[in-house]
Amino acid sequence: MIFLLSLPIVGYSYDELSVAGLAGAADSAYNSGNYSEAVELYNTLAQENGVSAGLLFNLGNSYYQQGDYGNAMLCYQRAKKLDPSNKKINGNLAFLKGKVEDANKAEQKGKRKKVEEDTPNFFQSIHSAVAEETSSDLWAGWGAAFFLLFAGCVCLYLFNSNVLMRKTGFFGGFILLGLSMICVVCAYMGAAEAENHEYGVIISYKSALQTEPTLQGNSNSNEGILTKGTKIRIISEETDADGNVNWYKIRLNSDYIGWVEAKDVAVI
Repeated sequence: MIFLLSLPIVGYSYDELSVAGLAGAADSAYNSGNYSEAVELYNTLAQENGVSAGLLFNLGNSYYQQGDYGNAMLCYQRAKKLDPSNKKINGNLAFLKGKVEDANKAEQKGKRKKVEEDTPNFFQSIHSAVAEETSSDLWAGWGAAFFLLFAGCVCLYLFNSNVLMRKTGFFGGFILLGLSMICVVCAYMGAAEAENHEYGVIISYKSALQTEPTLQGNSNSNEGILTKGTKIRIISEETDADGNVNWYKIRLNSDYIGWVEAKDVAVI
């Protein structure tokens, strides 16, 4: 994992118009160790040309090298949404997640609290494998392939006089049509997950969880401290009269549930 993070940025291409000066300058700044300039240039590139998994991966690496685990985790998580099965992205995510968990353990000061996300149940694991770990484009591609094979089976059944071949086309067509429909459903689930904004990342240095959405309270109101880079689930939000979000109620696991200021969280 450390080796991956230290690699020069290669392997990703940009749109022809966006490559011109910014991408080359950003890559050059990163490879020369000027990470603050690389962050600035990658952000400019994102604003002017939009984001891609490769750009977010490179930006996440730049933030990581600066020690900004919050924004690094945010970039990696957003990159994963665009390219769920990418080994580089998943490798760096796993590496950074371990460092964030170590930081959260250090903040417990003798308390024995779980700092990992809740273990998913069977159905959550299936949903994760289908919608979070596999691209909706891949599911759609498989669905199209199965449908083309289904069309071939229909032709085999309609235009072949051999009884065995007609039976193969008939029953094979039903199976392939079913597989095609399953892939379409999986593609829909993946697309819906890509638009899901239920999760966020702690981007402030440290964030204290409160029992109520207010900074005023007694010494017992603190429900624990989470450090930058912690991925959390957003349960609800508190808005002001103008509709601006001031507080988020978040959950890491059963030991860490509470309210944090909105400025401490970035939605994935």
